[in-house]
Amino acid sequence: MTGKITAPPIYEQISNNQGKANLAWILFFNRIFQGDTGTDWTPTFTNLTTVGTPTITGRVYKLSDAITFFRIDIIPSTSTTSVAGTTYIDNMPVTATSNGVCFAVSGLLGTNAGMYDKTTNRVYVPAWTAITVPLTIIGIVEAK
Repeated sequence: MTGKITAPPIYEQISNNQGKANLAWILFFNRIFQGDTGTDWTPTFTNLTTVGTPTITGRVYKLSDAITFFRIDIIPSTSTTSVAGTTYIDNMPVTATSNGVCFAVSGLLGTNAGMYDKTTNRVYVPAWTAITVPLTIIGIVEAK
């Protein structure tokens, strides 16, 4: 986000006689809708077992000065397998200030939670076995 949202301009009427918003209110509403449109990056996995070469993409959104949401998509060439506590992403584009959480979904199914570890700044993803369809990992963490 680009700065804090100011208080609404209650000192001014919200609309003029023609039913259109006054300038102070237009500016206020515009600031509400400003936000991070996301930043792409290519996640690097350690100990992700793959058959073939998967396509892996990521996107990070700064929801505030402290909260970050991330999404990682894995499209397997043949299949991918993860071991909880062993498979992780080690090139996150933010630095965690506390531990966070992540989840993986694939084929209309969810999995157990994984963890964004503040100490190592790694995302330890949950386990999955021989997934042959696209998989998405989403997470949230306090980060700078």
